[in-house]
Amino acid sequence: MEEPELNYIKAGTTSDEDSYKTDASLSEQGKLYAVKMGQALLHHRERERLAMVERGGPDIPLKPLRVWTSTRRRTVETAEWLYEQGYSVRQRTQLSQLNPGVCEKMSERRIRLEMPDEVAKHEADPYHHRYPRAESYHDLAVRLEPIILELERQQDDLLIIAHESVLRVLYGYLMACNATDIPGLSFPRNEIIEIIPASYNNESSSIPIPDLPPEIIPSSPEDLKIPVPPSEGTSGTITPMILGSPKIAPRSLKSGTTRTTPPVTGGTTPQEPGEGSLLLVERALRD
Repeated sequence: MEEPELNYIKAGTTSDEDSYKTDASLSEQGKLYAVKMGQALLHHRERERLAMVERGGPDIPLKPLRVWTSTRRRTVETAEWLYEQGYSVRQRTQLSQLNPGVCEKMSERRIRLEMPDEVAKHEADPYHHRYPRAESYHDLAVRLEPIILELERQQDDLLIIAHESVLRVLYGYLMACNATDIPGLSFPRNEIIEIIPASYNNESSSIPIPDLPPEIIPSSPEDLKIPVPPSEGTSGTITPMILGSPKIAPRSLKSGTTRTTPPVTGGTTPQEPGEGSLLLVERALRD
């Protein structure tokens, strides 16, 4: 039986990309990105189906594809092309980006001058530290707990369109990354990240999105524009969030792999019956 797939991608660029408070719509580049992303994903799914038939499998449709976005315009509008093709789109409030608090639109230089003590705390523990009136990555992970629990029960293929801060936490959890590495995970906009559960650890690959303008490809900067130090001498892997109950730890992460960057483009990986893969897409493109 074919497994569902889990995919992640950023949303398209907006006219006010650096603002948390402004719920900006997609720019023209963002709208172009939304179409190219959707086409790349559907093309990949058709190639998977044909490859399955060539291997002697039945000539049947793939599992249904469902799309989850945050309630922010940039993510909702990034899913519009897929919605117009007949795919189910659902808005989830928990998928909203990390709240930067007082640091919104502040330059790194200004933050360092005005809040040196906070900067020192952030550099010591970028996963748990929160700036004034902001969220930490741990806070975001706790907010995402209902999403993670629902992912564990998901039977259909799933595409998640969200801000890069959300993708960092979801990817870090599913791939059993060290918590200290999560704030530094990077997702360039010309890739859809695909995660497929396997028997002992989840496996990930990337689906390229071709023909994008080069200026929109780089991953977004660190949310608060503060450098994140590398993890030092941490042995093994850990589940990056403690959400109050061990029941959320998926069976497939019993001995997960450590990844501090998204994987290079690759093919599909073996799947276990009844499990799925996830596609990740990040936020709207900048002008």
